[in-house]
Amino acid sequence: MKQKVKFSLGKKLTAMIVFLSVALSLVAILVSYRIFSSTMTRYYKELGTNLVRTLASQLDADELDYYYETGEMDENYYKTQQFIQDLVASNNVEYLYVVRPNGVGVTFLFDSDMEVGEGGEYYDGGYCALGTYVDLVGGFAENLDKLLAGEDVEPIIQPDAGFGWLMTAMVPVLHEDGTMAGYVMADISMYDVMHTSQTFLITLVVLLVALTVAFIVLFLTILRRKVIQPIDQLTQATGAFIQNNEDELAAGTATVNVPEIRTGDEVEELANSFRKMEEDMISYIRSFMKITAEKERIGAELNVATQIQADMLPRIFPAFPERQEFDIYATMNPAKEVGGDFYDFFLVDDDHLAVVIADVSGKGVPAALFMVIAKTLIKNHAQNKEAPGEVFTNTNEQLCEGNDAGLFVTAWMGVLQISTGHFVYVNAGHNPPLLRRAGGSFEWLKSRPGFVLAGMEGVRYRENEMELAPGDVLYLYTDGVTEATDAHQQLFGEERLQTALNEQPMLPVGQMLSKIKGCIDSFVGEAEQFDDITMLGLEYLKRGDGTDG
Repeated sequence: MKQKVKFSLGKKLTAMIVFLSVALSLVAILVSYRIFSSTMTRYYKELGTNLVRTLASQLDADELDYYYETGEMDENYYKTQQFIQDLVASNNVEYLYVVRPNGVGVTFLFDSDMEVGEGGEYYDGGYCALGTYVDLVGGFAENLDKLLAGEDVEPIIQPDAGFGWLMTAMVPVLHEDGTMAGYVMADISMYDVMHTSQTFLITLVVLLVALTVAFIVLFLTILRRKVIQPIDQLTQATGAFIQNNEDELAAGTATVNVPEIRTGDEVEELANSFRKMEEDMISYIRSFMKITAEKERIGAELNVATQIQADMLPRIFPAFPERQEFDIYATMNPAKEVGGDFYDFFLVDDDHLAVVIADVSGKGVPAALFMVIAKTLIKNHAQNKEAPGEVFTNTNEQLCEGNDAGLFVTAWMGVLQISTGHFVYVNAGHNPPLLRRAGGSFEWLKSRPGFVLAGMEGVRYRENEMELAPGDVLYLYTDGVTEATDAHQQLFGEERLQTALNEQPMLPVGQMLSKIKGCIDSFVGEAEQFDDITMLGLEYLKRGDGTDG
């Protein structure tokens, strides 16, 4: 299985801080550069505009008309030309000139780039000498109508094949009637603007990189000292808590493993929470150890109680190997370690066999203790050769004494005269048994039940009698059989019990009880057992005189 790559919190925070710092620096550089470039462009536009306005204020529109129409240079012309060159020398511009728009181009009237002759005079053979005509292209051509009309035109920025990348500011020179006499134009090199912007950009980048690096180093130092190191300490402390304190935890002497962290923020609160968690864990483990030890002690005692209870019930079969007149078998499966159900069978004398099955209300230890008392009392009274009705009557009186817990017992008891098959039985609120006559099927042995034992003082119990013939089988059980519940909350019920008994009615009693338990288990499935399951089977084989009919 491929292991997923994990990154520590420190690496994640470092990467995030570096990323955010670089991103913010880039944004700051781009925004600052754009603002600076815009400011510089606006500055140079204003510089060029102010320059051309200065020159325009010194020009006479009529003189421009004269130079345009005659192409002749006089003394004033030379003075103006010198003034233009002085302006260029004292200002950061490439070219300063005066033109007259006409047709699809302009005619040059003055140009700061006009060549000077050997005598110090300007001559008319220069590239942009007086009368030179140039066609307008690009932004100039797009604004031709405004130029011809003498309107103001915003500075134009565009590349020129001969003169480079220029920004041209312009202002018209107008006659008194508002007609256009010419335009003063100043060219500023955009390369100078860009060089200034690039110098600013480089300076800004160097400064921001230095500040970003310093910020990252400072922030990461603080982050590591205030967050990463304390968290690492918490991680190591909590990770080593169980490992380093394994023996101490087992002995209940473990101590808190989280170091003191003083950061004055949430990390300190987190450390305090971890410390409190370890203190609570230690306290819980100590309590858990005590509870576990107590549960083990109680479990051991319950195991002993389970064994004692099991030993109180007759479990060795055949129970009376020397007696051929009857066969008897019984089982008890408690829902808890100890149960409240019980069965019993014993010889009152050589000719009388007593069988008992009972169910104490409730479960667990209280029911088991009450079961021991009830079983002992019933057996003692029966062995005194009291009739079944008297046994239950006297047992009921004794169980009612000091029964503050309000427990009660449903019980069924019968005494078989082995020599004759005469059977006397009594019912104290218990489930009716099923009887199979020889060669027949199991049918309910209905009789009017008396009140439960320990339920009320002064109750007298009525006896019932019947005759058992060789081959008859009596099946006794507690309500844990019929009330066994599956995962859908359906009961096993009396009908299923009778059906299961009659599927193989001739089975020996031991096999019969095993078959019924198997049917119950199959019906219940994975559902939990909620009540004790107790069964007793008695088969009358032959009379005590040796006859079988």
